[in-house]
This record gives sequence, structure tokens and C-alpha cells, in this order.
Amino acid sequence: MFRITVNSTVLYVTAFLVTTILHESFHALFGVLFDSHPVLHHNYVEHLNSETITNSQNIAIALSGPLFSLMQGIIAAGIFFRMKKYDLTQLLIAWVAILGFNNFLGYLLTGPLFKVGDIGKVYHILGAPLYLQIILALIAAVLLVKITLMMSRPFLGFATHQEWLQVGSSRKKYLFYIIILPWIFGSLIMTVLYLPIIAIISIIYPLMSGFVFIGPWQNGERITDVMASKSTGNEKISVYYISILILLSVFFKLVLQPGIVL
Repeated sequence: MFRITVNSTVLYVTAFLVTTILHESFHALFGVLFDSHPVLHHNYVEHLNSETITNSQNIAIALSGPLFSLMQGIIAAGIFFRMKKYDLTQLLIAWVAILGFNNFLGYLLTGPLFKVGDIGKVYHILGAPLYLQIILALIAAVLLVKITLMMSRPFLGFATHQEWLQVGSSRKKYLFYIIILPWIFGSLIMTVLYLPIIAIISIIYPLMSGFVFIGPWQNGERITDVMASKSTGNEKISVYYISILILLSVFFKLVLQPGIVL
């Protein structure tokens, strides 16, 4: 199972980087539309002409990132459930879908706590009452738990040995290797890639956002009637996806971190 942990960690970090880049790119795109002179960085967007932006434009810019993450989750989930091979490409799509939903719902969940976050900024501009913020946060928490619990069966489908799926303890063990360890190792990698610290939330986000993965791990004991994947590539460390991750990380740190003026 060591190899599937390596592959899943690589794909988790790749999906996390893609999610972050797309999220910030949509902030920057709306900044271009509103002539804010945006500079796209690795995990934030700087608006050089921010003093000319109206409140409604600020709201649109702030919402664009989370809403695109929601779209990412929906589109990737649709693609995932049309795929049948349960190979590494499908595992990447699974992580892209989950992290898209996680990003959107995570912002709703933390909106009342972090005014510098996208949703928190919208609440602040609108003067949204605290009770409404809490209600939306509770709805987001319920949806996040429900969506992540749905991970158990699909992720078990990537197991390549039927004996890994026969009893509850073996299913939990497999999910620990394909979900929990990649989240822990991947979060450490993402924390390093997110440096330097711009906002404290951007540093704690990679690790904290994955605590919901404990649910599908524990839920694996209850899942039955799962067939093992026939994709032998799942058991081989993927040089192809490692290469993609290295290239993406170099772009993230050496190009996006200094900033791209748009």
C-alpha cells in the first residue's frame, strides 16, 4: 500500500495546486474586468488600483474564487462518475472534485471567523448579521460532511486486491493509506509551497481543511460490495504524475509567487 500512498499524495498535491491556481485566477480575472490592475500571486491576488473598486465590484471579485471552486467540484464529480477504470487519472479527478467542494464550503464555514477570507470579506461589506453567517456556516458544515462521507466507496474502488476490501478493518486500513496519509503528507508539502506567510489562514488552511477526511476513513468499515480495480498502474509509483507535480510546483513558486501583472 506504500505505493498507492505515494501516488495519492502526488495527486492530492497536484489537485490542491490546480484548485488554488484556478481559484486565484478567477479573482484576478474579475480584477481585470473591473480595472483593478491585479497581480496574480501563488495564493493571493494583489489589486494595485483597489481604491477605485466599488463595493459591488469587491463582492464580485471575492465571490468569483469560491464560486469557481464550486463549479470545479461539480464538473470534476460529473467527469469522475462517468469514468470506470479507477486508475490514477480518475483518482486525480476525484481529488480535484473533492478539493473544489472543500474550498467553496470551507470558505462558507469559516466566513464568520475570518474577515480577510473571501466569504468573510463579503459578509463585512454587506454587514451581514451574525446569525445569518452562522446558519450558512452550519449548512456548509453539514454539506461538507455529507459530501466527504461519499468518498468512502469511490476511493475503495482504487484498491487492486480484493482481500483489501473483504472486512471492515482492511477497508479502513486501505482508506488510511489512500486518503489520510496523502492528506497529512500533502498538507505539509502545500504549507511549504504556500510560504512566505501572507495571511495566517493560508498557512493553516491546507492541514485544517482535511480534517473532514477522517469521516470517510472511519466510514469505510460500513461499505460493502466493492470490487477491486483492474488497473495495475495504481501499484506502480507514477513518474509521469511526479513530473507533472514538479513542473507545476516550479511554476507555482518561481512564476506565481513573485507575481504576474495582468
